[in-house]
Amino acid sequence: MIVFREPAGRCAGCPRAPGLRCAGALTPRLCRLVDPTSPDYEPAYLAALEPPPDVPPGVPLRPVAESLRLLREMRSCPHRSERSDCGCDGAASCSRGLGRDGVVRIADCFDCLAR
Repeated sequence: MIVFREPAGRCAGCPRAPGLRCAGALTPRLCRLVDPTSPDYEPAYLAALEPPPDVPPGVPLRPVAESLRLLREMRSCPHRSERSDCGCDGAASCSRGLGRDGVVRIADCFDCLAR
């Protein structure tokens, strides 16, 4: 069971430095994946703890049509290998070396494909 510290909403064993935001506060599964005492421990997911940049609510980063096009391209990308070992939707590795610590996020793929 994950125990969250108050008021930051971060788990008690958060490996991120105090004062830094953590994506695990929004996705508790990440906390289990980066906890060395968990049977689900996968150190490559430490890179996923850095949350995306703050964006004002309701403001899409890309138009919906472009996002759907990029999603189709991403699914057919020969460099992307889905990782279903963790149960997270969208986790993958990239043979081009994108992402961090072997894990590439959907946003990383979108940025690559949009170039």
